[in-house]
Amino acid sequence: MRTLAIAVSFTLALLLPGLAGAAELTLEKVIELTLARNERARIADAQVASADAAVSRARAGFLPSVTLTGSETVRPYQVERDGAVLQRWHSASGALTVAQPLLDPTAFPAYAAAKHEREAARHGAESDRRALAFEAARAFFLALAEEQVREAAQRRLERAEASLLSAKAQAAAQIASSNDVTRAQIERASAARSLAGADGDLRRAKIELGYLIDAPVDGALRPPGRALAAAPRGSVPALVARAVPSRPDVLAARESAAAAQAAADEPGLRFVPSLDLVGRVSVQDRPIDGDRYVDTTLSLNLAWTIWDGGLRGADADARRAAADLAELQHKAQRRRVAADVQAAVAALESAEAALSVAEEAAGAARRGAEEAAVLYREGLARAIELVDANLQRFESEVGLAQARLDVAQAQLDLRAALGLFPLDEKR
Repeated sequence: MRTLAIAVSFTLALLLPGLAGAAELTLEKVIELTLARNERARIADAQVASADAAVSRARAGFLPSVTLTGSETVRPYQVERDGAVLQRWHSASGALTVAQPLLDPTAFPAYAAAKHEREAARHGAESDRRALAFEAARAFFLALAEEQVREAAQRRLERAEASLLSAKAQAAAQIASSNDVTRAQIERASAARSLAGADGDLRRAKIELGYLIDAPVDGALRPPGRALAAAPRGSVPALVARAVPSRPDVLAARESAAAAQAAADEPGLRFVPSLDLVGRVSVQDRPIDGDRYVDTTLSLNLAWTIWDGGLRGADADARRAAADLAELQHKAQRRRVAADVQAAVAALESAEAALSVAEEAAGAARRGAEEAAVLYREGLARAIELVDANLQRFESEVGLAQARLDVAQAQLDLRAALGLFPLDEKR
């Protein structure tokens, strides 16, 4: 319930005035555009296509090959003897050869390695797309927070201008000194400077967001109509046990280790002979034997590489080392999951605690600024007190926006650590 309350308060706090236009950009649309337009998503798809092609190539080691050849030979003369043509000035021939591997031990580990690599590519593509989706979500919430900061800076400038008008009026009526006007002018200049800085930060955040979705972000951003689906809670060991089979990067590392293991088995099988069955049909435009123009052969070919100069042993050592390396990387990736989950849980708990403090501070600062404004109008407070109260209100509003952003980012980090997507429906 606490998590739900924080998420709801975050959503309501982000509902800034004037953000109800049809051209507003939503979180769902940002993720959809990013996954559809960003080159990194298409690169991941291309890597999967390449891995599929590698499987087809490895599968070819079990299938027959069919070769059709033809030739036309032209000579400047023809050979005759006793009026009979022994060899004409031109001749044509053709051959159809079918070769079927019967036994090729090295094809089995090569095929297994290719299939594992394809699965690794698929998991890797999902991991890349997931990382891209989280990057887009973080950029969206950052831009949304910058909009909130910009709104706070705008409100500060409006209050500063109102305070300046009030100070001038009181100075003209000799109720306050000219020093109050000077302080109000300084506060207005500081507020204008804060607004200019907030405008720049917002433009930069929208530029980065536009880069991810490959489209300009000119309008306002619409906060989520609902809070992000809260990441599961529980003990860290339970969360880790849930995350390991769900993290595509861990699954990709597992498949890569399996592919390396299969590839390491291939050099040792080179010592086993290979056996091929070859059928050949030849056709010529002159008799091959007697009055036959067609010749057929069927052969069984055995190849046995007894010694290859040590290449087999060197490849076996290299691939075994590569398999050990891949397995170590897989183990390290599994251990990384535990660290990621622990760090994400700690960050979320800290962000939620900081948000509660920031909400209290913002409420107190708002009440303090309102009281200072009333007291100043009644001549019971000095201008410096009003300036300080307005500054504290602005700083507390900025701190509240940052605290809400931290909670949203921490929620995203926990979902990322658990192998989830920012939005389940955009998986």
